[in-house]
Amino acid sequence: MLLWLLVMACEPDVTQVPAPPVTARGPDILLVTIDTLRADRVGAYGDPLAKTPHIDRLAATGALVREAHAVTPLTLPSHASILTGRMPDKHGLRDNGGFRLAEDTTTLAEALHGGGYATGAFVSAYVLDGAWGLDQGFDEYRDPFHPQDVGQVAAFGEVELPSAEVVNGAVAWWRAGKRADPQKPRFAWVHLYDPHTPWVAHGGWDGDPYRGEVAYADGLLGRILDEVGDNTLIVLTSDHGEGLWGHGEREHGLLLSRDATRVPFIVRPPGGLKGTAEPPARPGLSAFERPDGTDPKLDLTPVPDAPRAARVIEGPASGVDVAATLADWAGVPLPNIDGVSLRAQVEGSTELARTIVVAESWFPYFHYGLSPMTMAQDAQHRLEAAVAERAYRFIDDPDGQTLVDAPESLLKALASLRAATPPSPGPIDAETAQALEALGYLTRSVPAPEVLVDPREALPVLSALQAAEALADPVARTAVLQAIVDEHPDMVDARISLSLAMVASGDSTGARTQTESVLQRWPDHPTALANAAALALEAGDTNTTLVHAAHLRTLNPKDGRAYRLEMAARATREEPDEMIAVGLAGLEQTPDDPNLHYLIALAQAQTGAPAEAVHHLQEARRHGSVANDIDWWMGVAHERAGNIDAAKKAYELATRANTGDLRPWAMAGWMLYKADRCPEAWSFLVNVARRGGAADPKVQEAMAACESKRH
Repeated sequence: MLLWLLVMACEPDVTQVPAPPVTARGPDILLVTIDTLRADRVGAYGDPLAKTPHIDRLAATGALVREAHAVTPLTLPSHASILTGRMPDKHGLRDNGGFRLAEDTTTLAEALHGGGYATGAFVSAYVLDGAWGLDQGFDEYRDPFHPQDVGQVAAFGEVELPSAEVVNGAVAWWRAGKRADPQKPRFAWVHLYDPHTPWVAHGGWDGDPYRGEVAYADGLLGRILDEVGDNTLIVLTSDHGEGLWGHGEREHGLLLSRDATRVPFIVRPPGGLKGTAEPPARPGLSAFERPDGTDPKLDLTPVPDAPRAARVIEGPASGVDVAATLADWAGVPLPNIDGVSLRAQVEGSTELARTIVVAESWFPYFHYGLSPMTMAQDAQHRLEAAVAERAYRFIDDPDGQTLVDAPESLLKALASLRAATPPSPGPIDAETAQALEALGYLTRSVPAPEVLVDPREALPVLSALQAAEALADPVARTAVLQAIVDEHPDMVDARISLSLAMVASGDSTGARTQTESVLQRWPDHPTALANAAALALEAGDTNTTLVHAAHLRTLNPKDGRAYRLEMAARATREEPDEMIAVGLAGLEQTPDDPNLHYLIALAQAQTGAPAEAVHHLQEARRHGSVANDIDWWMGVAHERAGNIDAAKKAYELATRANTGDLRPWAMAGWMLYKADRCPEAWSFLVNVARRGGAADPKVQEAMAACESKRH
């Protein structure tokens, strides 16, 4: 009570700058989520080393929530909660893969769209690809990711777009909307991935690598803030924090410490707020020891909990409160939510919007066979539970050095979360189930180990796993990972890492065995399914590839990998008609997938549908395909459609794009020779000969015939 009185005594009168005249339209809204951003690495939250002037500028004219917490330390399910106002057990996404948002779940974007808003999303991590369902309600969902070729085996979720490109797309969309209809309100969600590992130095930054990435994201944020102006409602937050070796965790997902769940939550209302609030500082998280030789540039000096903003809301607040707050401000209904609106607190109310926040993480269970974790926090106490419970007064003991009895209210808040059974990604149709059974995959859920281990007790072996994954030599990496798997067979991620190391060392058979062992334990594991399908394809086992691709499609009809894998298998079996059918089915679910357009075109170019092939090649390019032979295939398609001039132009472009590829030179020369256009064919034929293709019989025939016509 004394602390609360001190806070109130130190907070000055805060008045809101007059907002624009009230109209029938709601305010323009900008939601910014900066991935993996800890609250205590932001200047406005007290970090003296932070370079975050733009975030601090938002706080200087807005309300800052001192105790805001993510619902889970995982990107996809946390963003699902931010965008729906529902906890993970309600919206169904419990991990970064294998789950998809149910179409009957109403998103904030759908609610705003129904209220007359133009809606656009701009994301920078493949884990937020529209295939997982967060695109519901957005007029534009910009996620032009290019997953690696289906013949390669890769980990899931680490593909990202340059944040500058994401910001460019968001700014262009905002401007276009303003020009098209100035009276139509806009809602933009912009996601910046930079603080997530791996940390990259930008612009010569040579200090703390994590703070450097935060500073880079802040610089890009400035462009967006300048574009949207002062009369836009802005919310800035994050999906989760980062361990930075707190309690032994370098990154996030495993533990539910304050390092991992406490995030910035800043609301800048239209017109902004005036005044300055600086409540009394509290102790910050202590510096933790890191393994010798790791992250030497990370500055882990303790940061005080000393927020500064126009208004400071003590909290607690949750990620689910973001959607509730924005829907309230826009005046649109958002049904069946767990979040509560903070609008009254932003506007000056001193009442708590909620009294307890909770969080969960099934990551330890799904990936390592460990106990899941849960967390509950009120205004003073925090309870973190797995096999064991730890309760402490975070308000004066942020690291939990002294344990106390957990308040009954926190125990009650966690009761339902702790009693939950392991979630399952979704149903499997009878045909797929029968095919899986034939392959020996007899179970559909992850069997719990006989004795669940607390994630906090498993940190040493997980640190060893991370160290093994970082070994450059694939043979050495394989040996160390094999030893870990032998000792800890329930660690799914260790087996997947082992399979990747085996691929890198040339042991595809061993990699396939390890991947299949994951599927024996968890048949719904999307990474293992995709990897097993690709490995089976490499081994010529197209039957198994097709089974796994069908399973992937059943789990998530919008997962483009499923269609690409099946198309690759159909191509191997020389079934172009089936290949086209699969691709077209995929486009019904993911119409902007450049890879599907490209593969369909290749099949059509060879099956008597060259005009359609041209269309799909154009669509592949329009949607950002990274294939480097589109012009060559465009030439093939035009030639087979009888459009020689268009084919010649495409072949010419192909020769410039791939100067070492003889195909466009040779095919253009032969085509023009057969069309009795030797003067045009000659330069192509000469270039083929100069590049080592003179021995080709067709080149010899064409050059001899055209040479005779030159004299």
